[in-house]
Amino acid sequence: MSLTVTRARVKEKCGVTGTDHDAAIDNLIAELVPAVEWTIAAEHLADTGNVLLQGTLLLGATEIVCGEFLAQRLRVEGALDATTENDVRTEPFGRRNPSDPYGLARQGWARLAPFRKTNLDVSEASGVLVGAIPSSPTEDS
Repeated sequence: MSLTVTRARVKEKCGVTGTDHDAAIDNLIAELVPAVEWTIAAEHLADTGNVLLQGTLLLGATEIVCGEFLAQRLRVEGALDATTENDVRTEPFGRRNPSDPYGLARQGWARLAPFRKTNLDVSEASGVLVGAIPSSPTEDS
């Protein structure tokens, strides 16, 4: 079974209204969902009778797409600029970790961890990083 992440769900989870970001969200879904599916063991994707499992896989994939979408929003010029007004300095929330400002991508990968292929090598030694996969689900960087 293929995971079906929808634009409507991504927009809801990210608090986005209107249609300004529809193309960017659609592009992320098309780009990320196949890569996420590739990391999941085939027997879990094929277990379509297990509604709870499929819901968990879909939620993890949706969180990964949302995390990347929100990270892209921070890449807009000026999004990470601090402002000062009346001696009060305000810094954007996402400045701490702009690659996953709300921790959604990390949360999605952690949610999918038990269902991923066992022989999947995304170690630092391979020089390959797929999305924002932490080396361990509890790692905080």
